[in-house]
Amino acid sequence: MKIELKTMTLQNFKKERSKTITFAHNTIISGGNETGKSTIYDAYLWCLFGTTSRPDATVQTLDKHNNVIHKLETSVVVILNYNDERDVKIERRLSERWKGKDTSEEKFLGTTQARFVDDVPCSVSAFKEKLNSLCDFDDWFMLSNINLFWTYKVDVRRKILMSLAGEINEENLMAQYPAVYKGVKTEKKDIAEMLTQQKATRKKANDELQTIPAKVQAQDMLKSDEDFAQLEKEKNEIDKQISSIDASLQGVIVNVDEQKEYQNRLAEEEKKYEKTRKEWADEHFACINDAFKKVNTAADEMHEAIRIQKKNIDNNVENGCRLSLLTKEFNELMQQWNNVNEKEFNFAQTDVCPVCGRPYTEEMKSKEYENAVAEFNAHKSGELARIQKAASEKNSQIAIIKGNINTFEQITAIKDNENVKTKTDAHNVLSAGLAKIKAETWEQSEEKKKADASLQAIKSTEPTTEVDASAKENKRKKQELTVKRDDLIKRISGRDMNERIEKEKEKLDARSRELAQIVADCNEVIRQIKEYKKAKIAIVENNVNSFFSLIRWKFYEQNITNDDEKEVCTAIDSNGVDYNNTNDGTVINMGIDIINGISKAKNVYVPLFVDRKESVEKALTSTQQSIYLQCKYGEPFNVELL
Repeated sequence: MKIELKTMTLQNFKKERSKTITFAHNTIISGGNETGKSTIYDAYLWCLFGTTSRPDATVQTLDKHNNVIHKLETSVVVILNYNDERDVKIERRLSERWKGKDTSEEKFLGTTQARFVDDVPCSVSAFKEKLNSLCDFDDWFMLSNINLFWTYKVDVRRKILMSLAGEINEENLMAQYPAVYKGVKTEKKDIAEMLTQQKATRKKANDELQTIPAKVQAQDMLKSDEDFAQLEKEKNEIDKQISSIDASLQGVIVNVDEQKEYQNRLAEEEKKYEKTRKEWADEHFACINDAFKKVNTAADEMHEAIRIQKKNIDNNVENGCRLSLLTKEFNELMQQWNNVNEKEFNFAQTDVCPVCGRPYTEEMKSKEYENAVAEFNAHKSGELARIQKAASEKNSQIAIIKGNINTFEQITAIKDNENVKTKTDAHNVLSAGLAKIKAETWEQSEEKKKADASLQAIKSTEPTTEVDASAKENKRKKQELTVKRDDLIKRISGRDMNERIEKEKEKLDARSRELAQIVADCNEVIRQIKEYKKAKIAIVENNVNSFFSLIRWKFYEQNITNDDEKEVCTAIDSNGVDYNNTNDGTVINMGIDIINGISKAKNVYVPLFVDRKESVEKALTSTQQSIYLQCKYGEPFNVELL
């Protein structure tokens, strides 16, 4: 679809009383400042779209003092050629409404606009619908000037450009990344949701994985380092000696039945004694393990409180640095504002025209002076407004950061200190409790005292026997050996605790492997998501960039605050310099290339106005009709058809 501008007629539009311009496929409109170049573009915008290059600008006829001359009708008529098939006449008129016009009581009521297509009057909606039937209204407006695209917000520019990429077969692309395909197609998840979920799962697994070595170390601290094989050997040797003594003592015992009954009761009590000791050991181990878990939990909470405190302190330090920088920038802007505000008007009056050499009349001198004053004041006012706006933005940022710093000092820091102290005190109390429990022994326990008393009560009923001297010595030796044997049995009981500890360590090792696998699986899913996103980004950028000859678009870049990408819309020239940092000439050619690319992708070619033609040595060629506005200082208004 192609639209070209053939002619434009202005009546009482701004400072133009009456002017008709004929356009070719390529047209240069040149002249000095204030000769009416921008007026032609404004007339085009106003006629078609009801706007001008400067919002709320006056389109009515102005006198030499830039005041509206009332009771004149303003109109612009454009003749457009549509697809080399037919001409279309578009007209917009502005008329004034008066009450009691041309009487002593006349009153200005405002203005009204009328719209015509091929001389047929149209309502606002019908007029837009007519234009829309020729070309999408929004596309037409955007493609009419190289600067309009950059007035849109970043997300709007991205949407426009990425729509040029066409359809991407995401299912085929995802097939190369099984984890992504499963999450999106099978589990119906969003890519961003998947990435967030996998990162959260990985962090949780990593955090738990970090605690396992400490838990294993704590279990090792509870183990007994006795040589149980040697203890068993010593116990067996003592058992043999006791058996030998018992055999020798059997020949001297008179009351055998009474002695046997006593031995049975003693054996039963010793069995009960050993059971009580084992139950105490089991309960003691359980108490230690429970206390250790509580200490670990308290330690985690204490470290988390310390981490949050450090994070908040770091953020406050960063806010302080940012505040210092913003304050410096704000002061610099204030100094700029003062410098601009104190700048005085300086004008060198000329007496003759620099072009034709004709002497200026007083009226012409006065007009030149007034124009110079107006231009100076407008420029100064614009500069002051720009600086004031920037300073206001800086001041708002400063206020926010000061608020954050004040909140930290008055609330956050105090709460963090209290939280760290509370968590540290709780950890210390639990650690002391664990140490106290670990210090408890069977020898010191109430259970042992009761068991000893019960055993001693049985032993006190031992029948007396008449034995010879050798029997007495054997009995004394047996008592010594029994004491040693009891001590060995107590030490050997540590083997049961070691076995329980080893089982707990096996559980921790299995959990460690399970967590490591979870982390590895999450890393693989995250890797596939990132690779998929990069592949999709590459396809989109390549598809979009295929429509442009000078510009390369970049839609994503690495986010310096994390390992993900952020959305951008950056135009880069052939030298790798982005749009905002290149020279004026390249900016113009990049602007033309943007319109060329979008027009090519959409197959929409409408008249393109290129301002500041004097800034570029060789303008990029364009398929659509191009109308260049070029400043030639001191020269009159001129139209050149190419």
